Amino acid sequence: MMGQAEVGVRGPSDREVVAHLQRLASARAHLLHAEQAGQAAEEQRRDQIRNAEIEEAHANVLWAQAELLTASRRGRAERALNQASEAERRALRRHGFTSFRDYLAERSSTPTTDIALDLAEREFAAAQAEWEALCATPEEPAGEVVEARVVRDEANATVVIDLTGDNPRRIA
Repeated sequence: MMGQAEVGVRGPSDREVVAHLQRLASARAHLLHAEQAGQAAEEQRRDQIRNAEIEEAHANVLWAQAELLTASRRGRAERALNQASEAERRALRRHGFTSFRDYLAERSSTPTTDIALDLAEREFAAAQAEWEALCATPEEPAGEVVEARVVRDEANATVVIDLTGDNPRRIA
């Protein structure tokens, strides 16, 4: 019929999902780098191992969530997300955390005088909140078209630069 709106739920585009994942990865890399620069050697080594293990498990959850957001066949993507979530729970329990939020709270519980670490923590928190908002797009009743958008505060926007590889490049 002419004049009727498209029926269904539209989520974020693949490009939006990739942009958010890149921002989150860059923020996490900056945070890990800033933490490494500001801690004592022995404590740093122990925390690096813990952080790397938990962050890798969480990155796998994020990728599984991204696959679920863009999957045409949800069954396999849901299983992959469940497996990644369980692996993350095991890694968190091994290090004494009940959730990823508890882990993040512990990491940022001690105030720092290191400005790079402070900025990295803020950027990571903003990127994490943006990702969670993207993943938490509520399911709408059939018949309504939903479009996921992330609102950016341009006045407080952060430039994210990918420092991996030989040539730094702007991501977002």
